[in-house]
Amino acid sequence: MGYAKSEQETTLVYDAEENKWVGYSCFPSHITKIVKLLGVNNIDAEYEEGRESPLSIRFELKNNQVSFRQGKKREMSEEQRKKAAERMRNLHKKK
Repeated sequence: MGYAKSEQETTLVYDAEENKWVGYSCFPSHITKIVKLLGVNNIDAEYEEGRESPLSIRFELKNNQVSFRQGKKREMSEEQRKKAAERMRNLHKKK
């Protein structure tokens, strides 16, 4: 059954004494990413009866596993845009 959309969340709290991040998630796509990153043996997972994937997880991350970056917006020239559109058309034709 899982959590309602309004209840789904992921939180990270930094522990300065231990120099690590402590996290919790009940947001399905974040759970998948974190399990792939850390492995199933490195998380504390809560399961619902009859469900294979975790309902929620608790986990720890090292300080160097968390990064805050600002995304870069790519500016394309008209020529680059046309070439990219052509590549996409060719890709779709192959399928």
